[in-house]
Amino acid sequence: MLLAVSYLRVSTREQGERGGTEEGFSIPAQREANARKADELGARIVHEFIDAGESARSADRDGLQDMLAFIAATRVAFCIVHKLDRLARNRADDVKIHEALISAGVTLVSATESIDQTPSGMFVHGIMSSIAEFYSRSLATDVTRGLTQKVAQGGTPGRAPIGYLNVRQTDKQGREIRTVKVDPERAPLIAWAFERYATGETSVTALLRDLTARGLVSVPSPKRSSRPLGKNALYRVLTNPYYAGVIRYRGALHPGAHVSIVEPALFDQVQSLLKARNAHATRHVQHVHHLRGLLHAVPAGRGCCSTSPPTREAPPTPTSSAPAAQRSAPTARDGPCPSQSRSDWSRTLTRTSQSAKRTTDTSLPRLTPRSTNAAQDAIRSSPTSPRTGRAWKLRATSCSPHTSPTPSTCRRSSGIKTASALG
Repeated sequence: MLLAVSYLRVSTREQGERGGTEEGFSIPAQREANARKADELGARIVHEFIDAGESARSADRDGLQDMLAFIAATRVAFCIVHKLDRLARNRADDVKIHEALISAGVTLVSATESIDQTPSGMFVHGIMSSIAEFYSRSLATDVTRGLTQKVAQGGTPGRAPIGYLNVRQTDKQGREIRTVKVDPERAPLIAWAFERYATGETSVTALLRDLTARGLVSVPSPKRSSRPLGKNALYRVLTNPYYAGVIRYRGALHPGAHVSIVEPALFDQVQSLLKARNAHATRHVQHVHHLRGLLHAVPAGRGCCSTSPPTREAPPTPTSSAPAAQRSAPTARDGPCPSQSRSDWSRTLTRTSQSAKRTTDTSLPRLTPRSTNAAQDAIRSSPTSPRTGRAWKLRATSCSPHTSPTPSTCRRSSGIKTASALG
């Protein structure tokens, strides 16, 4: 016997709980139709997947994903659904799901629609999938239009906030009317919260502590019990214009038909205090930066840690009177960098001055042929140093950069015979 899986889905929780049972009326009806279709195909349903209260506009559903995983791991011949819109109401999702079924060798079967792998069946499949998507989008547009009209008449779109209760009533014609009334237990605490915060003597955290001590809790629901409010929930209460008789819907404000709990002037005063405190609040956020401390910005003209991009310096010209090391080295007037201490800056100046001195000592002046020969003769004939064992070298002299040094302008250095001494 061939194997098959059955997929069942309802859009809302109310459909799954309608009729006093856990599955309502729709899910059992789909199960019976899928079972009859399986008997017609001569197949046996080995597993059933249910999505109760899940919209088909998205494929992110637990039951659907479990079914696809089960099909990929098990040899199944058919996937039976009551209608194609139970599987997907989005054309793109329908294509992806159908491709996954085909890859696993599974045939999609509808209990109420004639679809198969024939050309005509695939054509009907595409038409029914497009109709399902059109119905879903059209229904969403109708719901939005209805809510907009309800808000324009002062109605409440959705569940009322804490301090109010949603009430369903029936008129003389038997029609159901949904209204909102003030919660006699929680509304006085909400009004006290606005009056207390408007004094400016408390914060949101302290106000929440006082409200919890007074017994303010949320409204219980069939699936969630009452609980104290959180800080974010209380902040939403203080900034919700619904308590002043105004409904905020889709970014616009509309006058509401419900009874207001606080006066508009009191609500505006609370908003002013909240904005003022948020504006003066400082946030101390520390971020870990891995390159922190490597780069520092200093004012223009400082001798170190410049943030400007490096430029290609031109070679020194003959008119320069100071060596390059002395021109680019920082001086004491520059002061230490923001990341350097006074002792580090002193050591930097010492190393810079020694480097500049070595550069000055090793730079030779331009000599005339006669003086050059004389200087070389003096170096060859000079005695060696008792400390280093090396011959004395001719040190730099302070000569004019535009003229060649003469015997009268060159000064005697320590242990060096000048050109004038040589004759």
